[in-house]
Amino acid sequence: MSDLVFCLDSGTTAVKAAAFDRSGRLVASAQRPNGALRRSGEKVEQDMEASRDDALAVLAQCVTQAEGVPAGLIITGQGDGTWPLDAEKRPAGLAMTWLDGRARGLVSELTQSNAFAPIEAVTFSRPTAASQSMHLLWLSKHEPERLERIAYTLRLKEWLFFCLTGELKAEPSALLPTWGDWRTGKLLPIIERTLGLPKGIDLLPEVLPVGACRAALSPETAKATGLPENLPVLLGPGDVQATLIGLGLGVADGIERCSIFGTSAIHGRFMLDPAGMAERPAGMMVQFFALGDGYICFHPSFNGATLFEHLSRLTGRAPTGSAVEPAYSSLILQPFFEPGGERAPYTTPHARGSILGLTAATTAAEIYWAGREALAFVARRSHEMMQTGTSRSGAGAIALGGGLAGDRAFAQFFATATQSPVLRATNGQAGLKGAGAIAAFHLFGLSRRDLTEGWLGSYDERIEPEIGAVAEYAEAKYALFTRLVDAISPHWDALAGLDGMQKKIGLS
Repeated sequence: MSDLVFCLDSGTTAVKAAAFDRSGRLVASAQRPNGALRRSGEKVEQDMEASRDDALAVLAQCVTQAEGVPAGLIITGQGDGTWPLDAEKRPAGLAMTWLDGRARGLVSELTQSNAFAPIEAVTFSRPTAASQSMHLLWLSKHEPERLERIAYTLRLKEWLFFCLTGELKAEPSALLPTWGDWRTGKLLPIIERTLGLPKGIDLLPEVLPVGACRAALSPETAKATGLPENLPVLLGPGDVQATLIGLGLGVADGIERCSIFGTSAIHGRFMLDPAGMAERPAGMMVQFFALGDGYICFHPSFNGATLFEHLSRLTGRAPTGSAVEPAYSSLILQPFFEPGGERAPYTTPHARGSILGLTAATTAAEIYWAGREALAFVARRSHEMMQTGTSRSGAGAIALGGGLAGDRAFAQFFATATQSPVLRATNGQAGLKGAGAIAAFHLFGLSRRDLTEGWLGSYDERIEPEIGAVAEYAEAKYALFTRLVDAISPHWDALAGLDGMQKKIGLS
């Protein structure tokens, strides 16, 4: 019997593959660093052919370890970015990733003129520097010859699906926040008309729902990976939804909220009616749930665990993204260091980081811990915005995943800062597990209950919020953190304006 589900997850930091049996047991896995990323200031690109080669290599490595008969392969990966093909279906230059910040000036101009209002009305989300529509607008103004050569615009997972099957297809969850109506699922030309784009939705591939969006593995890919020719290949939702589902969101009993701290920070909620949220930041996203009725709503922050790399560069010390001891202090750190600004819950291309309360006695340990506190405070703000009804912080526990979930001290402070129990998951396979569960749902006809019994919702421990002095400290500091962000954020545009002056000085 065909019983193995193979999963491919091509992320910003690493490219992963795994095989699971029908019950959700991991039987093989492989991983390699993402060697295709090219980062230079605001320009954050990815070599498309190198991304393909990384994917084929990890799949082949995984296949050699797995014993059993493959039933299918599902692909997930970065949900945003622009992966362009020419008329011959070859890469039309390097891909612009979701971290690319070159369009942020355009985003700022259009935000100030309220030009995004018609787009936000239908997509539920305001374009950011990560949006494919803004990448195309930037190309139209700075590289029009390249834009003219582009015949198809994909995302990473769609590019890999094409490489593995030879077919151009897409699923709606990744496209609608940029190009369509979240209510009806239809792609709309109002986005390109509003932005004045010469072309937009006509560059997109055929769109089919998750489950129906599939094709057969090509003979060439079968030979390169060791998987059988004509194996069903499914295109899953982006890595965000796959990971949220892997943490049990919308599937495991009582799990309606999740936070993931990987390269970026993602805070999500499962909802039947997104219109009931307390607040709606312009950078949030709403996607159809890949396992049936409902929606996944999430705040895709640009600034996550990469914060510690930036703090390392500023302090001259080795990165401390791994577990550290708490170093409570009077420092307030605002963690907006990425060149694209911030996306949600604070939506602006010009968001800037800051460290307030510095003295001559400040230590690097205090700065690093203040960074952890800041990520927890941003998460709390996100979850407060997504709450429904009259409750203050939403119901139930928050499932916690990503690399920082392995830091128990952070997980404890996260529970205290959000005033919510935390279910900590540290196996690092949530994205692959979620993708596999989606494939099992569509390939084997498993129910959501079937999935919870083996596939999803496995947690290391439940952590309760602290009480006493640390809780009082966290509450006071969160209140000050939000007040200071509100006070400083009106000056972010002026700070960004100094960049232009700096560049002029450098040219003089």
